[in-house]
Amino acid sequence: MSGFGIRALKKVQEEDQKQEQKNYVKYIVVGDNSYGLMTFYRLNKKYPGQVKFISKNPFLKEDLEAEWKCNLNSIRSEDVASSITSLNPRFEVFKTAENVHFYKDSKFHVFGGRAKPHEVKENEVFFTEPAYNANLMAFFDSGDVENLDSEIEKHQLNKIIASIELTQTTDLADQENFRIETGEFESYVCEKLFWCESPKKFLALIKDKSTLPDNVYSYCAGIHMDQGISVYFECDRKIYDDAGTLVLPQSMTHEWGSFILDVEAYNPDTNTQNFKALTFVGEDDLQEEDLAKKIKLMKRVIERVLPELSKARIEQTIKFSDEYYIYGMNDGLSTELKSENVQFLGHGAPINVENPEKYQYLARGIYAIMTNDL
Repeated sequence: MSGFGIRALKKVQEEDQKQEQKNYVKYIVVGDNSYGLMTFYRLNKKYPGQVKFISKNPFLKEDLEAEWKCNLNSIRSEDVASSITSLNPRFEVFKTAENVHFYKDSKFHVFGGRAKPHEVKENEVFFTEPAYNANLMAFFDSGDVENLDSEIEKHQLNKIIASIELTQTTDLADQENFRIETGEFESYVCEKLFWCESPKKFLALIKDKSTLPDNVYSYCAGIHMDQGISVYFECDRKIYDDAGTLVLPQSMTHEWGSFILDVEAYNPDTNTQNFKALTFVGEDDLQEEDLAKKIKLMKRVIERVLPELSKARIEQTIKFSDEYYIYGMNDGLSTELKSENVQFLGHGAPINVENPEKYQYLARGIYAIMTNDL
């Protein structure tokens, strides 16, 4: 009996301590990525002092720029380009090239021509349409960019979320709809939660999934994710005559998928030409040594096709994401999900637009954030 009593007392003490360290915030943004930063920025301008930004690691302007450098261009249709421009003309969206090229039989061919490309996997097809460039920093008001880091640092919490619990409001002044457990004897409660990572991850963290509204559960359960690794190469010479998207087979003998490149225009003033390259990776290639091998293969294949690269001095920025590609979004739920206390933003967000399948990656994320009534 004494053992039971000690355990019971310890539990009461733990609950008391947990209660003492409960932190109330009206709005919480979660996202270890550019979507989290952008959502926090918009919310904080509208509700200064009422927003916290939770990310596992510090995520500041430098991290945003590094992520954007590695992301392949995600505006791949005139309709999406027009809609993004209509949200903010300062984005200055323009097409990089008229065609996307694939490599076969020692030369480049145009998609849609007579030559048949190598197998292009389902998660790669999106990039076979010509890309549009955009001035993404136009998302921020020009006067805010200089002080962006200092404002973020005031409100950013670097925490690992252990679980999320739906709660019931007990105080009309401070409505509590979510409790976020971030560690031992520590929790944050909020009225509204803005989730900027994969909705699948949100669902996995919910303690009691039966408490979720049916539409929220259905939306999250339908989401799927693919891992991807992308590299931004900064080269001190010209490596390709044009700009645009190139699709290269990883292997001439195996159906391993593609390396997809977005090549920037050569800059004669600085004698530099930069490009970003993406490949999707399977569950068997997630160890650090496997990813390193994949990057080496990427560089070797690109050098074979663009031999000037082997002569260049290169700076690399690498991004790996276990949710590089999110798919399975049920956009038919977008209208009713707007009334929920959790809002999904980022490239896994539901959007209400014609032809939503054209909005993927950063294009979907920006559209969702800018059209959400934050």
